[in-house]
Parts: sequence; C-alpha cells; structure tokens
Amino acid sequence: MHPSHLSDRAYVNRASDPIDPHNPFSNPTEESEYTPDYSEIVPQITIPGCRIPLIPSSGEKDKIRYFYTVSGCLALFDFLLAALLSALLMCAAGFALRSVDSALLSSELPQNYKNIRAAYLDDSCIAIGISLLSFLAANLITFFVGSRITHIRIKDYFQDQSLRTGTMMRYIAMGLWIQLVAGFLTHLLIRILENNGLSIYTPDFSSGNSITKLLLTVLYTAFIAPLTEELVFRGVILKNLSRVSQRFGIFCSAFFFAIAHENLPQGILSFFLGIFLAYITISHNSLVPALIVHFSVNMVTMLSGTLQQMFPASAVSVSSIYMLAVLLFGSAAFFYTFLSERLPVETPHQSFRGIRIALTAPGIWLLVLAHIFFILLPHFSDAIEHLFMKG
Repeated sequence: MHPSHLSDRAYVNRASDPIDPHNPFSNPTEESEYTPDYSEIVPQITIPGCRIPLIPSSGEKDKIRYFYTVSGCLALFDFLLAALLSALLMCAAGFALRSVDSALLSSELPQNYKNIRAAYLDDSCIAIGISLLSFLAANLITFFVGSRITHIRIKDYFQDQSLRTGTMMRYIAMGLWIQLVAGFLTHLLIRILENNGLSIYTPDFSSGNSITKLLLTVLYTAFIAPLTEELVFRGVILKNLSRVSQRFGIFCSAFFFAIAHENLPQGILSFFLGIFLAYITISHNSLVPALIVHFSVNMVTMLSGTLQQMFPASAVSVSSIYMLAVLLFGSAAFFYTFLSERLPVETPHQSFRGIRIALTAPGIWLLVLAHIFFILLPHFSDAIEHLFMKG
C-alpha cells in the first residue's frame, strides 16, 4: 500500500521544472487530467520559476476556502431548494384538492378534513410525484448553477471514454458488495442502539398496492436519483473539492453525500458507496461509471423490496441466492481492485491545504449544522408538544 503521505523530497518540483496547473504538487497517484486548473487559485504558477510553498499564503488559503465554501453551500442549496419546492407543490396540491372537494360536496367539509387530505396526499401517487419533481429540479439547478459559478464546463464531467465492459462489470459487483456489507454493518449497529433504548428511523420504500405509485417509485429511486445525485455529488461538488487534493475530494464528497440522506441506514451506505463512486469518477475522468453503478445499486434495492412485498414466500430463497452471488463475485472484485489499485494519497503540500482549511470554511459548517438541525427538529417538536400536553 502507499503511505498516507508522499515524500516531499521525492515529489517536489525542481526549480527548473514548469508547474503543471492540473497537477501543481507533482502527485504521481492522482489523475492530473481530472483536476481543475490550479491557476484559478494561484495565478502566479504560470510564471516561469514560480514555486508553491509548503505552507500556503493567506491569499492561497482564501481561494481554497472559497471553493470549499462554495461546495458546502451548493450541497445546502440543493437540500433546501428540494425541500422548498416540495413544500410549495404539496401546498398547491392541497389547495387544488380542497377546491375540487368543495365543488363536489354539497355540504360543508368535515372538521377533520385537513387530516383526511394530508393522509390522502401521503398515501397517493401525488406525494412521490412531487418528491420526484422537486428532487429533479433542485439537483439540476444546483448542478448547472454550481458549474457556472465555478467555471467548470459540462463536457469536463464526461472526458474519458475508455471504459471496458469487464471493468464496468467489476465496478457493479463491487457496488453491490459494498451495499451488502454496509447493510450488515447497519443492521448490527441498529440492533446495538435499539438494545440500549435508542430508536433508529428506517426509510420505507414500499409502494402499497398501487401500480402507478410503484412505477413512480422505480422512476424516482432507480433513474432520477442516480442521474441527478451523481451530477451534484460526483459532478460539481467532487470536482471543486478535488482542486487541491483528490483524496480529500473523495472523502469529503462522500461525507456530504452521507449527511444529505439524514438517516443512519442510508447514511452508512452512502458514505462507503460515495468513496467508491468518487474514486471511479476520478479514475476515468467521467461520471458514466458512477452513474451505472449507482443505478445498479438502487435498482437492486427496489427489486428486492418489491419482491418481498409481492412474493414473500419466494423472497427468502431468492435473497439468499443473491447474497451468496454478491459475496462471491463482489468479494473477488473488491480484493482484485484492492490489490491492483489504490486511492490517491497526499503530498505534504496538499496536507496543509485539505482538511485544515476545510475546517475553517463557513459553507461546510453551514451544511453540517443545517443537517443536524433538521435531523433533531422532529425530536424538538415532540418534546415541546409533550411539555404543552403535560402543562
């Protein structure tokens, strides 16, 4: 394995060597074609004889912090915009439903009509349709706005076309293996927490008996989510977080991806899968492999849930065969990749420009605090309601 940091003496630029703006720290473990032009951070690197110091200057820190802050703000903007659009569309749907019911009923609407309407909207196809539209619009807007303000061209996300079928099959096997292992770890952790009196929210992907709702759920989970999430998290966010260090970009974008789901089961899977998806995106300088793996993982999740719901008697045997196949082929793919490939590592120069500066980026703290607030909000609401009822 590579060491955690590369030797500065081995990989520092010589005074006579020009600085590569796409690999300014001469890191042989990084894909230089993926990294944006570092002259946007330090314009002086285009001047012959310019050297980048080990410790960044205040001006260089400010520019790096700017891109980290923009990345955090883009993730937060994406989350808030989706929530806002969903709330507005739900209000519009509720208003339209009330107008129709008022016109159809000769008598006044019942006093508990608001609760009846809310239950109908949640159980019908309307809620999943609104989530689909809100999620799609928010992610696309975030992707295009983020690319525009950070000067990244759309074609820069799809540069490499040298993806072989065998490699892609290995990536899919690894993605499904990560999903399975993360599921085991999550199940174990939830059991430990629940045995200690802590209840953990688990998302429900069931579609009831509605074929239309099932189709919308499949469209949302297996197609819209992989496409648009990859554009945001492995697209504009990963690209900007990797301006200094691709290793930092991989782990930080995976962290953003994990907290965006705001629940433990999906968060654990999203973090480990996010590391893998970011790695193959950088390796191929393209979003295509991550899109295919993300689609495969989400589609398997949907098919598994649908099978258990519609054919519970056969689900156990089919699930056992699937898990054995994934453990066999996925483990082989994982260990082959682990032995033959490595994540990028950092030079000493990069280590002074990664997490140390990110911890001072306001946008990242805004993102983290906002998600903590929204995760804890239901608990605060329940506590306040309990106090009022007790009083």
